[in-house]
Amino acid sequence: MIRRTLLICIVVSGLLLSLIGLAQAQESGPQGAEGIQAVLGTAFTYQGQLKNGGTGVTGSCEMAFRLFDAATLGGQVGAPITQTVAVNVGLFTTQLDFGASAFNGQARWLEIAVKCASDAGFTTLSRQALTPAPHALALPGLYTRQNATSPNIIGGYSGNSISSVVGSVIGGGGSSGQENRVQADYATVGGGRKNTTNAYHAAISGGYSNTVNSAGMYAMVGGGGENVAGGPYNVIGGGWGNITSYEWHSTIGGGWLNNSTHFATTIGGGRQNTASNRYATIGGGEHISVTGHAATVAGGSWITATGNYAAVGGGSNNTASGDNSTVPGGSGAAAIQYGQMAYASGDFANPGDAQASLYVMRRTTPDNTNNYPLYLDGSGDRLNIADGHTVAFEVLVVGRTEAGESAGYHIQGVVENIGGTTAFLGGLPTVTILGEDDANWNAYATVNSDFLDIAVKGNGEIIRWVATVRTSEVAW
Repeated sequence: MIRRTLLICIVVSGLLLSLIGLAQAQESGPQGAEGIQAVLGTAFTYQGQLKNGGTGVTGSCEMAFRLFDAATLGGQVGAPITQTVAVNVGLFTTQLDFGASAFNGQARWLEIAVKCASDAGFTTLSRQALTPAPHALALPGLYTRQNATSPNIIGGYSGNSISSVVGSVIGGGGSSGQENRVQADYATVGGGRKNTTNAYHAAISGGYSNTVNSAGMYAMVGGGGENVAGGPYNVIGGGWGNITSYEWHSTIGGGWLNNSTHFATTIGGGRQNTASNRYATIGGGEHISVTGHAATVAGGSWITATGNYAAVGGGSNNTASGDNSTVPGGSGAAAIQYGQMAYASGDFANPGDAQASLYVMRRTTPDNTNNYPLYLDGSGDRLNIADGHTVAFEVLVVGRTEAGESAGYHIQGVVENIGGTTAFLGGLPTVTILGEDDANWNAYATVNSDFLDIAVKGNGEIIRWVATVRTSEVAW
């Protein structure tokens, strides 16, 4: 019977040799000089002594090396390596490389099967525990993945992983089935569990099950859980279940189940809020939807801002759907027209059916004597009286020329819309002249279709007109 023994095994890390060589190079080089360093790699040197029947073997032998995670049984790590090794009086040295993932800080055993020239087959020798030197790249809870650009550093649970990228870091954390992962260059996961960053230069500080999607370069999640940063330069401070989409520069401070889905949108916090148009902002609150461009809701509950540049200060069940409209707060107000400011302290059945509003109209009239309606936006938007609404109104009108000629008027009346027919109640609205430099100027209220028009007339001058319309509104 052929009896072979492997009496001595010495493993020398390439890291140790590289460090010695580097130290010598630094000592001999000029002070302050920066040299190009070779990549360490993952191979290590294995030295052993092979005897047959107590006598050291001399000659070439085939050796099959396998790496395991247990002294017996266990799982094989990496692919097997088969080499022809020169043995001299029992001593041999060879280089082994089981790949970048072979050493992760956990114990490893090397199994060798030997077949020399006179042998009929391979003889498998008992596994040898690897001494700490190969683990120099993998201290307990911390190991590195070498590459030519910038090593990756992986801390925490042994199952944490960084893919074939460069310069990335996992600081710690992770657990079985809830590993931390990095899959992009120069990305970072600080800790926590089940966090994944897939984007260049992105970062997750910690928390649970947070994600930076592949489009989220330079994005960041501070912590919390189940948060997803989906776009470039997105930031989620924390909270739970918050999502920023694939647009740039979106921010969610925290809260719960908030969604920021357009360019440069911001949600400070709260719950179940959505900002879905460019530059939309929600300070906090709950169940708030901002879909208008650059619209803002400071807070509150069950609020919508669909008008562009609309604003709601807070309250509940308020809506601002007109462009540049405003609801300061309260409950049950609906600012549905351009520039309207609406306020209510409640409603009968629907927002806007019991409220007060303020409108500002304007227009520059040419140098003739025609009648001209004023507009909410100065060019075409008119004050609509919706079907089923009755509106008591009070208007202050003022006009002025460049030369300083001026006039002021006060108009009062009531208008209603029944089944699509709009008319004044109690006759024509009253007009009071508050003062005028030219008696040929005039201002009055009129109904055209479903619109309440405030009309003005000059006397051949170019005039700037402004009207402030205050209303008390009821609907049924």
